[in-house]
Amino acid sequence: MDPSPLTARRAAPEDLEALEGLWRQAELPWEQLGGFLQEFLVVTSEDESVVGGVGLLIEGDDALLHSEAIHPAVDADAVRAALWRRMQIVARNQGVKSLWTQEDAPYWLASGFGTASRDRITACRASFMDPDPSTSWRLFPLVDPDRVRDVLEEQFAILEASRLQSAETLQKRIRTLRLLAIVIALGVAAAALLIFLRVASAKPDLIRQILGN
Repeated sequence: MDPSPLTARRAAPEDLEALEGLWRQAELPWEQLGGFLQEFLVVTSEDESVVGGVGLLIEGDDALLHSEAIHPAVDADAVRAALWRRMQIVARNQGVKSLWTQEDAPYWLASGFGTASRDRITACRASFMDPDPSTSWRLFPLVDPDRVRDVLEEQFAILEASRLQSAETLQKRIRTLRLLAIVIALGVAAAALLIFLRVASAKPDLIRQILGN
């Protein structure tokens, strides 16, 4: 079976039969699949045949990659790559920060899933999390906490710089307006003095009469 091109999408009701067949081959409990079909992403080949699928259970900030099943006649890693691209889009769009799995295919390890620490496992409140110390979990952080902190600090620095710049700009405008007001006032005073001098020169008697009054 030619695995190219491969397209990943959400599973639809009409995919159930094909997924059940893949689950049988993978020796998974296929009879239960219909109850959570909506969790699944599937990969289809050029002729629209379903050649692989994986579950993505989302609970708040956490999501579980589970129940991988791939047709034996296709390139499994090519199917995983298509699923992985789609999975990240779906997870990020729903605000997921951490992807968990117990799938142990080398592809997932190479994609960045690392062994989760016991503290990190204990801190996870998702219902799918098995707290048994003997259980191995792999974790892929969609959101790096250190990077988030760095980004927030950068944003705060930008906002503070913008605030300071705005304050400085405002102060410059105030100084400019004050200077302009002084210049206008001096101009008015100079104009009034000039008018007075001209009147005094032309009609000295009128000026003496005004001043005398």
